[in-house]
Amino acid sequence: MPWDELKQALAAQKAAYAQADPLWTVTGTNGASFRAHPAFLEEVRLGNGLPDLLTATDRQTFGVALGRWRVTLDSHLEEIPEVRTALGLAAGRFDSVDDQITLLRHRDAVRSLRVGSDRVIAAAGTAFADRRGARTVHDYVHLHSFFLTAVNSFGGNYDPNTHPGRVDALYALAVGSPAAVGAGTAHLGGETDWKTHQPGFALAVHAEAGRLNFRTPEALVGHALKHVRRGGPPVPTDAAGVHALVADYLAEARQKIITTPTNDVWSGLAQTGATRTYYFGVLNKHACMVAVDPAGLAWISTYYAPDRI
Repeated sequence: MPWDELKQALAAQKAAYAQADPLWTVTGTNGASFRAHPAFLEEVRLGNGLPDLLTATDRQTFGVALGRWRVTLDSHLEEIPEVRTALGLAAGRFDSVDDQITLLRHRDAVRSLRVGSDRVIAAAGTAFADRRGARTVHDYVHLHSFFLTAVNSFGGNYDPNTHPGRVDALYALAVGSPAAVGAGTAHLGGETDWKTHQPGFALAVHAEAGRLNFRTPEALVGHALKHVRRGGPPVPTDAAGVHALVADYLAEARQKIITTPTNDVWSGLAQTGATRTYYFGVLNKHACMVAVDPAGLAWISTYYAPDRI
């Protein structure tokens, strides 16, 4: 039967679990409760991570386990109403578990920006995303991040009369760049490459790096502006400068894939099972991340470097 070994392992840890499609609800003896795809739980089992997640009571052991497996607890999701208020998002919007996890991580990411905790600017960013027709939580996050990062780059106090227009102009240039026009997925694998780590998929990504891009123009330009070079020139406002900023960022991301030995590539499945991410480089230092979904569609999800913000 499907997931028999997983069920036995959960029982061995005396964890309670309720099966549902697509996510199971799991509660450990330490009281930690979270929802996850069974394929993710199986990966944790094979990595000997279930005991620390489900039974550890000391903060250090449990905290390391949460970070290693990137688990968002149900208790963390209780912060969502507060997050919506901070972002100016209507109640109930982007309400799946995967959406809520994405919103929590976005809230945490923008806190590092000078303008990231200003509710007026955050709400203006939400209005910008809405004007641009954000349909998914990922569209929203990329557009919202673009707005906040752009305003942050302007410096000085936020001006509600001029700054939104300046962001609109910058976005039009960025999303109209040739690199952004080429955004989309590449069919490089299949369900196996999503379900378990496959060195062969890393080789396929390496071979096809030249045509890999971010999934959407919003994702590419949002990341390109977010990760501008430290100490570099101000964010350009002319077409040639903005196009070069986006193109150089994408080219550098592809180059990181090409220069990373495929034997060093590792991967992890998202808690909700939406994607598996293959990591080319060193996490939190210099890496290009490539996501693959159950259909085998792949795209660059993130790129950062030591000399980029």
